[in-house]
Amino acid sequence: MSLEKYIDFSNTKFSWDRPLASYSRIQILYSRLIRGKRFQLNKLKNNGKHYLNVACGDKAHPDFINLDYQWRPKIELCWDITKGIPFTARSIKGIFIEHCLEHLTYSQCCGVLKEFHRVLQPGGVVRIVVPDAELYLDLYQQSKQGQFVEFPYVNQQGSQNGFTPMMSVNRVFRDHGHLFAYDAKTLEMVLRNAGFVDIRKESFRTGRDENLMIDSEERKMESLYIEAAVT
Repeated sequence: MSLEKYIDFSNTKFSWDRPLASYSRIQILYSRLIRGKRFQLNKLKNNGKHYLNVACGDKAHPDFINLDYQWRPKIELCWDITKGIPFTARSIKGIFIEHCLEHLTYSQCCGVLKEFHRVLQPGGVVRIVVPDAELYLDLYQQSKQGQFVEFPYVNQQGSQNGFTPMMSVNRVFRDHGHLFAYDAKTLEMVLRNAGFVDIRKESFRTGRDENLMIDSEERKMESLYIEAAVT
């Protein structure tokens, strides 16, 4: 593993008042060193946490085991979920994952959901939040029919500077590193194939396990909320 580009701090402005772990280069370097290393699991023993917050980014939650591909303060597990989930079978009560699966290929997503099913306890629930491709396609079709529609995250200034409905469609399908777009029917099929049952379409901060209601406010305008259980 070459670390040359990560240890070049020549263009970084340091401040004595800023914690070292807050620098993105430090976070990237540390992530490369510890990602996937099982010693991270030692500190989770007997911590009393049975809920998993996957791909949490900077939204770590104190009641969850917080997992992300890149380490930052409050992340307990720096892990690549496409290579498995490092917990024993039937050891987790609930899983929350928000705006992550669209960054994986379809086959990777299928594998990740099978891992979620494996680690969840009977009666355990996974809550999935992804951009709703059906919403964008419906808005696109309505705009083609001459209706006035408002696409998520497109403000008046954006419209005045040049905008077409297809730009919003591309946003949900291709921008921000997205690799696959989901509607409710597709996500339900993938969950069922992974072994899940009682698959339900929910809404913002509404669902069967109140512990999993940690949806991000700023994402509700474009999001699809799906929950599924393990028998």
